[in-house]
Amino acid sequence: MPTMNSTWDDLIIQCDGRYLTNAELKPLHQYVQTLNARTKTYEVLRAKSAGLIKQTLKKFMLSHPEIMQKHSKRCVYDMSMTMCLMSVALLRDDPHFFKESLMLWLANILAAHEKNTQCLQAYTYLQETLQEQLPSVCNQLLKPYMDIVLEVLDTPPKLMANVQRSGV
Repeated sequence: MPTMNSTWDDLIIQCDGRYLTNAELKPLHQYVQTLNARTKTYEVLRAKSAGLIKQTLKKFMLSHPEIMQKHSKRCVYDMSMTMCLMSVALLRDDPHFFKESLMLWLANILAAHEKNTQCLQAYTYLQETLQEQLPSVCNQLLKPYMDIVLEVLDTPPKLMANVQRSGV
């Protein structure tokens, strides 16, 4: 039975028939201590993501008008899905969940359209927009997830397709 995040899933499996040690309980304590900040960040993203995406894509349009003219709806959709996945992963405190979810979904898109470089620039603009518009506490919590996005986008499409086929 899955728990709130993948770290806890692993701990529950490992502790079958015994009590967790203090060191093993540390992620649970950390989760509880950061729950308020993560919940508030989630709420901010829920309320502001559409505006943040719009602002980001306005910047992107200046450098890639042809992509925005052809694919603006798809860009909005993809970035909205990424923000939604990021928000859930942030709430769960689960970068592993985010990376798996994002890689499986985004790998297909990147392999099909081969727009890694342009997408990387768009999401770099998103990171800039978040840093400009959100409180520093939110950005600190979002940083590991944005790093994952940028890492996935910086991976060549053929490699992403191989990663997906291998089940990673």
